[in-house]
Order: sequence, then structure tokens, then C-alpha cells
Amino acid sequence: MIDLCVVHYNTPSLLERLLDTCHSDYSRNIWTMYLADNGSDHETDVWIGKNLYKYNVLKYFKNENIGYSAACNHLASKGDGEIIGLLNADIWFSTKDIIAIQDAFDANPDMHILGPKQRDQDGYITHAGIVGTNIKPVMRGWREYDPDDLLYKDIVECVTVSGSAYFIRRDTWNAMTYHPKYQNLVSGARGAFLPTPHYYEETWCSYFARHLGYNILYNGNISIGHDWHKSSPIGGEADQKFKISQKIFRDACDYFQIERD
Repeated sequence: MIDLCVVHYNTPSLLERLLDTCHSDYSRNIWTMYLADNGSDHETDVWIGKNLYKYNVLKYFKNENIGYSAACNHLASKGDGEIIGLLNADIWFSTKDIIAIQDAFDANPDMHILGPKQRDQDGYITHAGIVGTNIKPVMRGWREYDPDDLLYKDIVECVTVSGSAYFIRRDTWNAMTYHPKYQNLVSGARGAFLPTPHYYEETWCSYFARHLGYNILYNGNISIGHDWHKSSPIGGEADQKFKISQKIFRDACDYFQIERD
């Protein structure tokens, strides 16, 4: 069973697309959905309220804007599925894709974190694994045109995978969340995503996981949709959040003596 944890802010059209596509061949026995709205406006809130029953959302949380990582951590703590899927609203996929992700975890007990291939609605790759080293990560496939979904159909070990669709075993997530040294760093931590204003949460999770001996794989045989940063802040606010998040990430790496850029 996979717990899908979707964090959303003021983009109801993206959320509707995600919910429509993943429910096109819906099966409750495959996954459950948890949804958090991070302080959207009234109109968006009303739309969500009207559609919760239609999309069989198991639990819905209306938050202040507590940040993406904090909302992900909160949602993950509410489920009990063996796999956690942490998702932006700007991705889309079908239940068939979720079955493929579950099968990939079942077939490889030594895989702890999985990232699927991602392409936007025009066929350009937005994610095909991040390889290289902690000091010099390399994003494969970025903006390569792949209309027929033929490129990067491989399985490779990664330093990290995209936080827009990040799948992790719950026992791995819990081991990192309740690691004594991490609890000392983040007092009362509720999840393994580093609490930052918006960025670096999944990079930290991957770097920390590898530091503890867990494995991260990109699987290009599983391909989902993703509109790059359509649900993310832009402009000066985003720049400020990036700088703050980067410092929090670097400080956490230094605390654990993990190599980083």
C-alpha cells in the first residue's frame, strides 16, 4: 500500500488534473490519499471542500502556509502504508504508474527511495535522475525533448531524486525521522524532510539516507507528468526562501559531516 501525500497551494486546476488522472482507474486497494492545503485563498478552499468526496481523499488538512516540507511531514505521519509518496500538485500519473512503483519496491528490497522519470505536457524531460556526487550533483535529461518517452529508460543509482514525486519506504523514513542525532538537530521532528521554507528538503532526505547506508534509484521505466515549478513560488519571495533553505541544508549536512556543495 502506498500513501500519497499531496501538498497544494492556490493551484486548483493542477490539483484537479492530478486527482482526475490518478482516479481514472482508481483502486482503493492500491493507494490512499492525504491532502494538505497550505493557506490557499477562499475560492480554492471551497473547490477542495466540494470535491473531497468525489476523489476519495482519506484525510484533508487545511493549514496556514507552514511550508512544503512541514506539510509533507505532517501528512506522512498520518498514514501507515509501507511506501510514502510525497507529491507536488503539479505532477500527474495513473494508478497503473502507482502499481509499477509498488512492484518496483517489491522486486527490490534493497531499494529504499525511488524517483520516476518526469516529462512536462509538451514532452520535455524535467527529471531523469540526479547523479554525480554530493559536491557536484548532475541533473540528467533536463529540458531534452522526448515526445515519445524513449530517453533515459534505465535504472540508475542517484545522489537524489526529484522532490516533486518522491517515494520512500516508511521504515526508512521513520528510521531517519527518529534518528537520535536528527532529533537533536530538529527537535520534535515529525518527518525526514528537513524543515525549510521551501527548497532542499528532499536533497537533505536523500543525502542523509545515503549517509545511513540506504539506496536511492531512478527508474525510467516508470514515467509520469510534471509541469516544472508550476506550484512553486516565484520572484523575490522564492529567492529569499531559496537562500534560507540552502543555509539550513548546509548547516544540517555540516552537523552530520555529510559532504555537500
